[in-house]
Amino acid sequence: MIKSAKQVILVGDHLQLGPVVICRDTAKAGLNKCLFERLVMIGHRPIRLQVQYRMHPSLTYFPSNTFYDGTLQNGITEADRRINREFPWPNGKPSFFLNLYGTEELSASGTSYLNRTEASAVDKIVFYL
Repeated sequence: MIKSAKQVILVGDHLQLGPVVICRDTAKAGLNKCLFERLVMIGHRPIRLQVQYRMHPSLTYFPSNTFYDGTLQNGITEADRRINREFPWPNGKPSFFLNLYGTEELSASGTSYLNRTEASAVDKIVFYL
């Protein structure tokens, strides 16, 4: 792109997680938004794929309705994405929200936070699965 590329294809999603920027000067320069998002902001129109093939169809509901106005479609069925039936999934769907009351701590590097209560719960769930 720096050397006058005539065509560029970016693969990603400007509505998903953006960059982590700690420096205020960097953020002020606009780099707290990913390149993809900045290009969309100045008028470049992204072309979005309409059908997802990776996740269990019941997991599509949230991102489809939260980010894409309900337009995301499934290219697979629930049978294509079997779930562990031994785990106590609410309503038999492979997702849930777990409310925990842990305390956030600043990491040793001082650049991010950690929550030992949440980490322990995730460890137990993954081990169970």
